[in-house]
Amino acid sequence: MLSHLWVNILGNAVKFSPDGGKIKIELGISGEEAIVAITDMGNGMDDEVKRHIFDKFYQGDKSRATEGNGLGLALVKRILELENGRIEVESEPGKGTCFKVYL
Repeated sequence: MLSHLWVNILGNAVKFSPDGGKIKIELGISGEEAIVAITDMGNGMDDEVKRHIFDKFYQGDKSRATEGNGLGLALVKRILELENGRIEVESEPGKGTCFKVYL
């Protein structure tokens, strides 16, 4: 299941980054938790989109609706619930997005 989680998050980072953009992956430990931060240099998201990105079938970027079905991040969240993990998102329009996974 964790393999599916990484494929989804990294796939989104690639999909939403501009050609020639960079994706940064950072690994760390805080207490008993492993933390993986995946940051892209894409368009970022406003607060309304961030509120719904983990909802089934939600697609914040309608121009990419043919490239997915809106289930990826809902599945990521469910996998983390089953693994006793969690996910956070930091994003601003025009500044990219960072997903932090805690396991």
